[in-house]
Amino acid sequence: MEFSVLYFANREVTDASAEYDLLLDTARFADEHGFRALWMPERHFHRFGGAYPNPALTAAALATVTRNIRLRAGSVVVPLHDPLEVVENWSLVDNLSRGRVDLAFGTGWAPNDFVLAPDHYQERRKLTMDGIEEIRGLWRGEPVKRVNGEGDSVEVLTYPRPLQEEPGLWMTCSSSRATFEEAGARGLNILTALLFQKVEEVAANIEVYRAARAKNGLDPAGGTVTLMMHTFAGESDKQVRDIVKEPFKAYLKSSFDLWRNQWSDLKGVDQEQVVNFAFERYFRTASLFGSVDKCVRSVEKLAQAGVNEVACLVDFGVTGDEIRAALPYLDQVRSRVQART
Repeated sequence: MEFSVLYFANREVTDASAEYDLLLDTARFADEHGFRALWMPERHFHRFGGAYPNPALTAAALATVTRNIRLRAGSVVVPLHDPLEVVENWSLVDNLSRGRVDLAFGTGWAPNDFVLAPDHYQERRKLTMDGIEEIRGLWRGEPVKRVNGEGDSVEVLTYPRPLQEEPGLWMTCSSSRATFEEAGARGLNILTALLFQKVEEVAANIEVYRAARAKNGLDPAGGTVTLMMHTFAGESDKQVRDIVKEPFKAYLKSSFDLWRNQWSDLKGVDQEQVVNFAFERYFRTASLFGSVDKCVRSVEKLAQAGVNEVACLVDFGVTGDEIRAALPYLDQVRSRVQART
């Protein structure tokens, strides 16, 4: 089981520089303590995750303060970009980091994000799948055709050229079985979460993913399934609960208007009731919240479900000092789990 760190900050930021100081501090810690990767999202026009509008920019900064850890887009919203732009940006980061870039791809889900490309919203799934293949080709050095400023059809290739022949590639899957299946068929890894599914449903989707790989001539045991988990490990379950409860509830409230449109059960339901229920669910079964022992047991259950990597989302609203103080406990979870496997 691999461990990585994922960022998706949400808080009322009064000192933006301090927010990014926390990013750099956690990145340095993860880099020095055997974590596999750092995941950076792409979010637009909302304070929920809005500290990270461009994961390539974030990764470029982290490339200068880390030496070992993989730098991963989690995720590039493909329909908002020309694949040329994606490969240009991430090739630069690949060079800065000496070949430590990986990419996860997403279709996008928030309609307001698509003010950047309004004509792409309805066709976002097709544009994503087509874009992934074009990104793969460009990364390998295959030119693509575009129309230039004079109306001529020309072939262009991106620069700088990346160091890696191909980075690790993930598909972001919320809960759709069809997306898990398509990712398997295309030889992509999986980045998923427990927002719209339980661990048992993740296990069933992983089986579909493995079967799709086998059906398409790929090693069914190959491919990485990464599961994002909100994470805060500490001395005891009670101590952690006292620290995370109110910040995490505020975190959930801040995203309520986004998820209301995605989750039909939220329509017309009292927000406070939903948030209280969600917190209890997360604390018990859908997060790495609690003592080191509790977190170890949770990760072992995920391993039994077929998960290969846990992406630990650490910046959900707890203070920066509390997050820094919790990192050594998370490292204990990592070391104990990996010692048993």
